[in-house]
Amino acid sequence: MAIANDQYEKFLSEKLWQWIPAVYREQDGLVGGHSLKAFIEVIAKQAALQKRSQDRLWDDTAIELASDWAVPYLGELLATRLVSSLNPRGRRVDVAKTVYYRRRKGTLLVQEQLVSDIAGWDSKVVEEFNRLARAWHLLDCPIQQGLLTQTPSAGFADFRATRGRDIVGGPFDEYYRIPSQRAVDGRLGRQQINVLSYYLYRLNSVRYVAVQPRHFATLPDGREQMTCDPSGRDIQLFSGNTVAKDWADWRSAKEWELPKPISCQLLSEEIFSPSAEAVAWLMTDAPIALPADREAAVNDFSLLVGQRFNHRQALLRVLSGLSAAATLTSPGIQTELLARSLIRDCGSAALLPNGSDVQPWSSEGDPEDGSYGTPAIRVGFITESDPIARPRTRAAKLRDWAPPLLPNVDLMISPADGRMVLEADGHALRTVMVNYQVGMMAPIGAGAYSRVTDFPAADAVWQSSSVAAGTPANGVAAVLDSHTYASPQNQLAVINTQVYAAADERPYFVLNNHWRLSAGEDDAQLLLDGLWLGCRNPRNVILDGNFETVTIRHCTFDPGGLATDGSVLPPVNLIIAGYVERLVIEQSVMASIRLQSTDARVEYLIVNDSIIQGRDGVTIDLLSAQVELQGTTVMTLSDGELLIDCERLYASDSLCAGVVDVTDNQNGCFRFSAAQTGSQVAKPYRSIFRNDFSGVFQSTRFADYQFANITPRLFPEMAQGAEEGLEMGAFNQMINPIKQRSAQLKVNEYLPFGRMPNFIIEM
Repeated sequence: MAIANDQYEKFLSEKLWQWIPAVYREQDGLVGGHSLKAFIEVIAKQAALQKRSQDRLWDDTAIELASDWAVPYLGELLATRLVSSLNPRGRRVDVAKTVYYRRRKGTLLVQEQLVSDIAGWDSKVVEEFNRLARAWHLLDCPIQQGLLTQTPSAGFADFRATRGRDIVGGPFDEYYRIPSQRAVDGRLGRQQINVLSYYLYRLNSVRYVAVQPRHFATLPDGREQMTCDPSGRDIQLFSGNTVAKDWADWRSAKEWELPKPISCQLLSEEIFSPSAEAVAWLMTDAPIALPADREAAVNDFSLLVGQRFNHRQALLRVLSGLSAAATLTSPGIQTELLARSLIRDCGSAALLPNGSDVQPWSSEGDPEDGSYGTPAIRVGFITESDPIARPRTRAAKLRDWAPPLLPNVDLMISPADGRMVLEADGHALRTVMVNYQVGMMAPIGAGAYSRVTDFPAADAVWQSSSVAAGTPANGVAAVLDSHTYASPQNQLAVINTQVYAAADERPYFVLNNHWRLSAGEDDAQLLLDGLWLGCRNPRNVILDGNFETVTIRHCTFDPGGLATDGSVLPPVNLIIAGYVERLVIEQSVMASIRLQSTDARVEYLIVNDSIIQGRDGVTIDLLSAQVELQGTTVMTLSDGELLIDCERLYASDSLCAGVVDVTDNQNGCFRFSAAQTGSQVAKPYRSIFRNDFSGVFQSTRFADYQFANITPRLFPEMAQGAEEGLEMGAFNQMINPIKQRSAQLKVNEYLPFGRMPNFIIEM
C-alpha cells in the first residue's frame, strides 16, 4: 500500500538529532562529512516504520483499511478460498464480500458481480438454455419477440432486420439454435442446456472531453470534414463502463453500457413507442390552431400508444396514413412527437445527447433511470452550452466522405472510424469541441485516465491552446485541458523543469519546430507527464546539455502513421544531443530513441510498462548505454530490422519484436522475454527466440484499441510466457491471466448447481 504522507521520517530524524550533544553535531558537519546525520536518518526511517505499524493495528481489523499482509488472516476467519496474492484488489474484495456472496450463491447477480469484483472487468452472463430452439407448449410463458429482430421465443430467425447481423454470436444475440454436441470451448459448443456463458470485456472506456477535432476539407455544399481524433487518424469510438455499480439495484447490462466499439447500426438505432405522455402533450401544448384538428390528431395518435416501431421511417409511414396525417406530420408536431416517442432503451437515446430542443429528458444521467447515462459522443461549439442534439445527428459510413445532404441534419458521424461531416453554421472551426470515448487495455501513453499528479503549484499555465506562459527553466508548467496546441516554447536553460497535463486531460501538441530542451547547468532535471506530442512534418524532441535525470511518464511521442486522408504523420523521435545520466520512461508510448552524434551519451535507460515503436532505422540506438526493460514492448514496422543496439541489457517480461544487439554479453540478463533469432543477449533465461514476428500483434497501428496486443490463441507462448504465467510486453502490468484464473475460481465456487461455466473474451 502507498506510504502515508505523515512526515514521520523528518519529525523523528529532527527529534533524534536534537538528542545528540551539540559538540558532536558541530564536528559532524565540520570533519565528519555528515556521516552521523546520515546514520540518524536511517534510524529515524526504521522508527517511522514501527510507528506506522503501531498506528495501523486498529486499521488492520477492518478489511477496507487493512494492510495487504492482514487480508489472508481476515479471510481465514471466514474460511474464504483466497485468490492469487498477485491480485491484491480481487483478494481484498473477495474477503470483504464473502458473506454477501454466500447468501446469494447461484444467482446471476452474483455471477456478474464476481467478474467485476475479482477481475475488475465488465461482463454479461447468458444462460444458454434460453437460446435453444424448441417446441413451445401451453405451460410456457407467453411468446415474446426480440426487441430488435422480432424473432419469436425459441422460434425461427427473422433475418429481415439488419440489426440482427450486428449482434449475432454475441451476448445480445436474439436468434435461437439447436443444441450442440461439441465440448464447450468458448464460442464452440456453448448451445447446451447446462452452460452459463460469461462474455468478458477487459478494456476500459476512456472519456475525452472538449477535444478539438482535426479539420480536413470543406465539401462543396459547405459542410466540414473532420475527425474526432486531433491527430487526424481513424479511431473506433467506444461505449461503455456505465453499468450501475450499486448491486442492490442490479440489472444485466445493456449493449451500450459495455466497453466495446460502437457500430453504425447501434448509433442509428431508434425505437419508438408512442406514450400517454405524448398524447397529453397533443391535447394541451401542441401548436394546433383548430380544436377539431387537435381532437382528430389526439384520437388518431392514441391508437398507436403501446405499439413499437423499430425505426423512424416505420413510424412516419404509419403517421402519414392516418386521417389526421396533415396535422401529425407538420414540422413542429412531427419533430416533437418523435422526440417524445423515442424510448430510452435504444442505442441513439443512450449514446447521443438531448440538446436544448429536446424536453422529455431534462438531465443527462438521470439517477431515476439507470438505462440512460452520460452520452458517449457529444459534438458542440465552445461558444454554446448545448451540443448538437440527437434529432439533428445521424450515423453514417463516411469512407468516401460523401454523405447525402439531409434536411434538419447538422451532424453525420461514423463511429467505426471517428469521422464527422459537420454543418458549422457560421461557427469558427477552432470552436468545435468533441467528447468521445476510446478503448484502452492499460493506462499507457497520454490519456484522460486518473493518474497521480502530485506536483507543486504551477509557475506557468497552458490552456485554451495557448502556451504563451512559456516553459519554465526552474519550475512547473501545467496543461489544464485537452485542446490542441502548437509547439511548446524551447527552454535552453533547464535547471528543474516539470511539464504535466492535469488529471483526466490529454493535450495534443503539434510540433511545428523541434522542441529543444537544454540543460542550463550540470545535473539538470526534466519531467514530462501526460503529453501527446505529434507533428505534420518531421520534428523531434531534442535534449542537449548535462542532465542528471530525464523522466517521461504517461506520455505519447507519436510513433507516426497515416492520417484519414492518406497523408503521412511522421514520428516524433527522442534525440539525445548531450549527456543524460538516467533516462526513465514509464507507461508511455514512444517513437525511436537515438543519439544525435558520437559525443552524445545516455548512461542508463530505464523503461517500465511502455511501448516503443520505430519506423525506420534502429528503434533504441544507444550504443554505450545500459538499458533496463521491465514489462515493455519494443517493435518496428520492418521484420528483421535491428531493434536495439546498446552496451548492456537487463530485460524482464519484455517483448522485443526484432534483432537485439548487446555489446557486453558477460553482464546483464534476458529473462522471460522474447526477441528475434540472431539476437546477441546476455544470459537468456526462459526466453523465446523466433524467426518471424509477423502476426504476433493484433495491430501495429497506433490508435487501434488492439495496438501492440499479443494474439493469444496463435502465440500462447508469449501470451503466457512472462513470469507468473503473465503476458510478455507492455500489458504484463494488467495481470490479465491471473485475473481470469481468479474469476474462474470464484465463479466455480458460487456457480448454480449443475451448471458449466464458459468464458468468452469479447474484448
